[in-house]
Amino acid sequence: MVALIMAGGAGERFGTKTPKQLTVLAGRPMLAWSAGVFARSTRVSWIVLVGPAAQERALRAVLTADADAKLHAFAAGGPTRQQSVSNGLAAVPDGTTHVLIHDAARPCVSETLCERVIDALAVSDAVVPVVPATDTLVQVRDSRVEIMVDRAAIAGVQTPQGFRHDLVMKAHREAKARGFESSDDGSLVLAMGAPVVTVPGERSNLKVTYKEDIGIAEAILQGRSIS
Repeated sequence: MVALIMAGGAGERFGTKTPKQLTVLAGRPMLAWSAGVFARSTRVSWIVLVGPAAQERALRAVLTADADAKLHAFAAGGPTRQQSVSNGLAAVPDGTTHVLIHDAARPCVSETLCERVIDALAVSDAVVPVVPATDTLVQVRDSRVEIMVDRAAIAGVQTPQGFRHDLVMKAHREAKARGFESSDDGSLVLAMGAPVVTVPGERSNLKVTYKEDIGIAEAILQGRSIS
């Protein structure tokens, strides 16, 4: 099992000069939190870190010793997340059968959630964690509500997402050939016609997108450190 950690993204909505993945949360850079989870997992053999080539040294520097020991490769990101993931998938060790793909912007990922995704890969080739929608969702055009979406049938998708390596590689190749672009790897597999199964995600596994999310993430991480 190889874990790809996606540590790129311009972070326009974050509003700071420091790259989001290097922002300090509860005493550690954001990237270090999720890297530590994969480093401690006995079921993850290697880590492939994907990020901007210009930030390679800075990103490597925040890894703990155990995460650095598992680091197989650094893959330079591309102009889109989809291309960045493709670059990461191409950098895994020979013989890799399964991969986890995780966003460094989700620093509160738990070892329990990772185990849940890995367990599901024993019987499924594509697994995504989801949480039920709690807000009513609408489709809006020109500031007017067009459609009210039934939230009972809607869920939010998280990472890490797990895949059979050859399947997700094929999904990326086919998406590129069709000109199909998505920021979610599960959607690429689904677009190919392959089934994607879900496992329960975790509300605490939030994606840090705005500066306002920092305080929430820090509270979660500090609570774990205390316990």
